Amino acid sequence: MMRDLDVGPTAEVLHPGGLALTAKAAEYCSFRTGALVVDIGCGAGASVEFLYRSSGLATIGIDPDIRSLKRGMARNPALSLVRGKGEALPFASASLYGILAECSLSVISDKDRALAEFNRALCPAGRLVVTDVYTRDPHAIHWISDHALPFYISDIMTKKGLSDSLSKNGFGIDLWEDHSYVLKEFIINQIMEGAALWPYGSCNAPDSVDWQTNMRALKQASLGYFLLIAHKEK
Repeated sequence: MMRDLDVGPTAEVLHPGGLALTAKAAEYCSFRTGALVVDIGCGAGASVEFLYRSSGLATIGIDPDIRSLKRGMARNPALSLVRGKGEALPFASASLYGILAECSLSVISDKDRALAEFNRALCPAGRLVVTDVYTRDPHAIHWISDHALPFYISDIMTKKGLSDSLSKNGFGIDLWEDHSYVLKEFIINQIMEGAALWPYGSCNAPDSVDWQTNMRALKQASLGYFLLIAHKEK
């Protein structure tokens, strides 16, 4: 049962949908109190802290960026945050009840390797939760490959491509929901806050960009945002 949606005013929540989408996924999975759940690409550990406080889960965060981990541990030294990558998890086989990947699967170059590793570490019928960006138009992949997109968005997935990879690596899909409205809200908020829009040094990035240009690029790419919950089948 969810207890509290607030992890404190200094927590960094850097993915569309924020903790509300995290809470929805955790409620759907119905993890038992004390279940070991790992957050891949945890950043400063906002979701790690939230899942512990709201659901009583034994949560551990994994991220390759030591600076983000240090920020999280400075905010809350009790957080379990570990430097590492999703492709090589420091956990025994069949030891995890859940894996959370919020805007992190899309930045892993070898997704099949990561999904195979997730499957290895999950216990029988363990749950994988993914929230991420995807293109709703498979034909847009060709356009995306030739253009830089704002907010460091890269390596866009399609629903079919991800579904095929999950099946190949021993997962069955329980839930797929489109939450593209939260992506639009997130992008508008980032623009209003003056966030960096284009990858530094990108040869495709225009010299000067306004928010209309960004929104046109995102529309051309037919970008959406999804929540996916899968279970380990084998």
